[in-house]
Parts: sequence; C-alpha cells; structure tokens
Amino acid sequence: MAMKSPIRIVSLAPSHTEILFALGLGEQVVGVTANCDYPPETAGKTRVGLFAEPDLARIISLQPSLVVASANLRLDDSRREELQKAGILVRDFLPRTVAELLQGMGEIAGLAGAGAAGRNLVASLRERTARLQEKMSRSGRPRVFFLMTEDPLTTPGPASCQYDALFLAGAGLLPARQEVSFLYLSWDEVVEYDPEIVIACGTAPGRAPRKRCPGCRLANPPCAREVSGLLSHPRLAGVTAAKKGRVFPVPCTWLCRPGPRLIDGIEKLSTLFSLP
Repeated sequence: MAMKSPIRIVSLAPSHTEILFALGLGEQVVGVTANCDYPPETAGKTRVGLFAEPDLARIISLQPSLVVASANLRLDDSRREELQKAGILVRDFLPRTVAELLQGMGEIAGLAGAGAAGRNLVASLRERTARLQEKMSRSGRPRVFFLMTEDPLTTPGPASCQYDALFLAGAGLLPARQEVSFLYLSWDEVVEYDPEIVIACGTAPGRAPRKRCPGCRLANPPCAREVSGLLSHPRLAGVTAAKKGRVFPVPCTWLCRPGPRLIDGIEKLSTLFSLP
C-alpha cells in the first residue's frame, strides 16, 4: 500500500537517487549522499554523509518518512533500529539482476506514491528489456571481459547486477559460482579466457578523467584510467581483444549504477558487442 503523500524521502545511494527522480519523486527527496550527482537537481538537496558513511543524526533531523538504503552500506542493526524508533521506514534495495532492479523500482514507486508516471516508467523499461532479450536470443555471444580494478584484478560475478546487465547486452562471460558478486582473478586466467572484447572503467583519449568521488581513497581510481593504454598492457598483448583493438572505456553510468540509465548502457553495449 502506498504511503500517504506527500512523504519526505532520504536516499543513501546515487542509484537510488536517480531512481527516485526518474519516478517523479524528486520534490519529495529531502536528503541525499555526497556521492549523489545525478540528475543536476540533486545539487540543491541536503547532504547526509558519504555513500559508505551515512550521517544518522543528519538523516533524522530531516524528519523523513522513508529512507531508501542499500544493504551493503554501514547501516547496522543498531542504526537501523534508531531510524525505526524515530518513525522512519527503511527500505533496503540492492538488486542483483536487471529483473530485481525493475521489480524494486516498481515497489518503490508504489510505496512512495509515484502514481501513473512511475508505473509508466517501469513499464517502459520492462518493454525495452524484453526487446533486448529477444534480440540477444538470436545473436552469438563474444567473449567479454569487464576490467574493474587492477589491484586486485576484479570483474563482476554472477550475483551482481553488472554481470546480469552484461549478459543481457549479449556478452559471453567468465563462468563462476552463482553466489559470487565479484571475481578476483590473475592475469593468467584472463589470458586463458582470451576475451574478444575488453571493456574497462576509465576514459577515452583526450577526455578529462571523471572527478574523484567524495570519500574515494584509492591511489589510482579506475575511473581515472585512460583505457587505450590497456592495448599495450604486457599481459594483454596476446589476447584477441588487444590484437583487434577492441578495448573500450565504459562510464560508471552504463553498468555500475543500477537505475534507469542502466538500460541505456545495456542498449549501447549490445551494439558494441555486435561488432563483426
């Protein structure tokens, strides 16, 4: 049952913030994290700490009815209980598949009273996803490797929305146990897989690197990597992707933020994976 409108909402993840605005609930969002940077209207919202370090006192001071959280955040039982004692409903949302993303968006739309606009958006995204599934059912799957970080060498596993999104886009992916969210690999395993396409977090030549995210402490953030440099990486020299020059940058919005723009990214990647 939808909550009585208007309600006040705090979002604790950039992807959740995008979802709320896309559902037409932007005016009801009273707090977001310092990492929430899309859509531009988020600039006028109160910041409630970092994505990984929410400020509980600040959240409560905003008197929200609903907090949309991510299950992997530092929102332990005691903090959750404190929010609940303040009369705040906490909705956890961490989709592991595109289907779970769309289902969760529909639930949030109903919970927050998004109305017809929210229902229509979710229906539209479902239709686009169904068209992609039909398209990919008739296509071959190139071997694709998505490089996230290099130290350690990491790629998405089957229990992640990124993995499911790549599969929906038509990628052939490294096999792994279904419960694994991220795979930690060696370069030898990548070379043995011999990807035909490599995609990686980072930038294209001549483009400014993405601004460092608030709270990022990585010495070499993957989003600042110039991906073309991987073409001359000594451990990739022998793989098919490097030989054919098929190493491409992907922005965070294409894969790593499970929200409405994820479907845009899947459509773009499906075209990329259809290269002859």
